[in-house]
Amino acid sequence: METYKRLFAYAPEKKAFGFAAIFLSAAAAVVGMLPFWYLWKFLLAVAVRKETALALQFAFVIVGLLVSYLVIYMTAVLSSHFMAFRLESNLRKAGTDALLQASFSFFDAHSSGHVRKIVDNNAAQTHMVVAHLLPDITGAVIAPLMMFILVFMVDIMLGFVLLGVVVVAMILTKAMYGDKNFMERYQKALEKVNSEAVEYVRGMQVIKIFKTTIESYKSFYKAVKDYGDLAYQYSLSCRVWFVIYQVFLKLIVALIIPLFIVFINRGADPALILIKLIFFTCVEGMIYSALIKTMYVGMYQFQAKAALDKLEELFTKMKEKKPTFGTETVFENSNIEFRNVSFKYEENFILKDLTFKLDEGKAYAFVGSSGGGKSTLAKLISGFYGLDGGEILIGGKPLTSYSEKAITEQIGFVFQNAKLFNKMSIYENVALAKPGATREEVAQAIKDAQAVDILDKFPDRENTIIGSTGVYLSGGEVQRIAIARIFLKNPAIIILDEASAAADPENEYEIQKAFASLMKGRTVIMIAHRLTSIQKVDEALVIEDGKILERGSHAALMAKESRYSEFQNLYAQANDWRVS
Repeated sequence: METYKRLFAYAPEKKAFGFAAIFLSAAAAVVGMLPFWYLWKFLLAVAVRKETALALQFAFVIVGLLVSYLVIYMTAVLSSHFMAFRLESNLRKAGTDALLQASFSFFDAHSSGHVRKIVDNNAAQTHMVVAHLLPDITGAVIAPLMMFILVFMVDIMLGFVLLGVVVVAMILTKAMYGDKNFMERYQKALEKVNSEAVEYVRGMQVIKIFKTTIESYKSFYKAVKDYGDLAYQYSLSCRVWFVIYQVFLKLIVALIIPLFIVFINRGADPALILIKLIFFTCVEGMIYSALIKTMYVGMYQFQAKAALDKLEELFTKMKEKKPTFGTETVFENSNIEFRNVSFKYEENFILKDLTFKLDEGKAYAFVGSSGGGKSTLAKLISGFYGLDGGEILIGGKPLTSYSEKAITEQIGFVFQNAKLFNKMSIYENVALAKPGATREEVAQAIKDAQAVDILDKFPDRENTIIGSTGVYLSGGEVQRIAIARIFLKNPAIIILDEASAAADPENEYEIQKAFASLMKGRTVIMIAHRLTSIQKVDEALVIEDGKILERGSHAALMAKESRYSEFQNLYAQANDWRVS
């Protein structure tokens, strides 16, 4: 019932179909067992009472009940499918809604392919589970109860024999299950195979080019082999009990025939004994079907719970590290201050009790080895993540006191890999930065970003549709269009994260010209591995392991033995390197 409640909570508008499926399945189970009662009456009329006309009436009743069972059961399945389709759709929508609200830290830790696989696979899994679980679980409960009632009504002795058969069959069924943790291990092995298969497909061109074999992708090969071994070993562990189960249920009628012969020898009516044997044979055949359904219900229930657990775990992770916002709408100034800030993505802290200040109107460069925390600092200033400790202040007020709109409007971020939206024009891509901007404002932003020459390449100029045939922009050109957005946005604080990394020399020259204009009168933070591009900033901060090792102007840091001067010297040596 707990699984039912969780499933129904995601499709409340179709909950009535779920309850209808349960009710109709129960009705179908009752109607489906009634033909056995009338079969008993039919056999009595034919073999004992010799009433052919009455037997014919019972035959018509049996046919009518079977048709009724089919109609009711199909209606129940149809209802459960209505519920299942809406559930699957709602779970996908819930995944999309959660993604739209997810924190940036979630996207840093989870690839889009991984997220899509979890949402799609498990949403589809719940559909299959609900579509079949609702009618089958009801039938698996009601049908055996009805079967016992009917058999006890026919003959108490047969009822106890049937009860004994069911008890033995259930013991054998439990033994067939084997390792109770198998389903969990099976699901994990299957997920591993799916995950490794994706990586294998992505690397298929490498396999073809270098003519390697699957063994070269050891993790995929091992995942497939482990999955196969697990399924095979589990099958072997079940086969003996499964054979015993099959033999027992197939031969049980033969085993009780001597019992019926004893009753005949004691003077019982042979015709009555014979029809009881026929009736018991028909009903006993239902045991196999009922127990198989029960096994599938157990599997479905496990799958439903596992699918919901995975989805809800993913939704919970999406909400982690989400920043909180307030109501303040204006930055008093663009001074930035970190007070004992701590932050971690997973288990280990990237920053721990970090404190420093950046003054308004100055340009700063974050320098350091990869993974030292430079980009994390920039993203924290932009309000992308919630903190694990301390606070960040802008204009003397905590970042959390400002509204999301205020932060979005007053902080501009240029990423290393800027993105433009396909099926939208260059004009529309730039205008996204300021809803309601005039064409003159957009045109001026494109001009300030040194991007007019990009428009000159296309007959439709700023109306050129990105992604259409014949439209190609290099990485540097895409970056310049992205910088035009920042000009249009006109924020007080600008963060440039390797903003010219994708540019060729010609584009980099234009980008640097745009930066020179963009940085005037603003607080600027630059993250750059091209150390020649940061020599004119007011201060460079050397960041390693989430700590600020040193800070100062280029001249001051180069005048002494410092980590900064070491980076600059290594960069100069790398630039002077030649093939000899």
